[in-house]
Amino acid sequence: MDIRNIIETALRTTVAQPDEGSTTGQKHRNRSKNWVEALGAGLREHYNNQPNVRVFTKHYGENRLEFGMNEILYDVMVCETAYTKSATGGKQLAYVTKALWQVESEFAKNSRGALYDFNKLVVGTADSKLFVGPITHDVKAFRDCLLPAANCCSGEVYLALLPHPESWCGEGQKPKVTLSRLTNRGWTEA
Repeated sequence: MDIRNIIETALRTTVAQPDEGSTTGQKHRNRSKNWVEALGAGLREHYNNQPNVRVFTKHYGENRLEFGMNEILYDVMVCETAYTKSATGGKQLAYVTKALWQVESEFAKNSRGALYDFNKLVVGTADSKLFVGPITHDVKAFRDCLLPAANCCSGEVYLALLPHPESWCGEGQKPKVTLSRLTNRGWTEA
């Protein structure tokens, strides 16, 4: 999977969308929401030929009928799924068999807010984990703060840093994405 391409495409898609909201805060929240949904859509596209794989996000309702919810624990959750028969009536019930990707996105410009959400990735069992945060004035310090928690994760761990949603304004913009992967040497460019 080319996760960098999925992230960059989702960001371009989000930046090109018209702003919604009457206040700056509402606009930033909507941009962040649109970003998560665009990332989920990119992952759905990647897995579209695997009907047993589902991608869950808060505002995507296609999984609700079978799973009773839109979102499972994370901003974006990619799972393998299967079916079993109900205890009575023989109805088909969907369940998760394996977590493939767990994604948390937090654009607060402080490491405390980032670490709060990063902790969710530590307790997950997905094969791959992605944390999306903002490009800050001191990227190295921000990444270094997340490193001890990242080292506690199982699976592959990625860190994508994007410009803060306040700077996303208009089609044609190509915001920079910094993508790192956790290795035994720390964060390495991916």
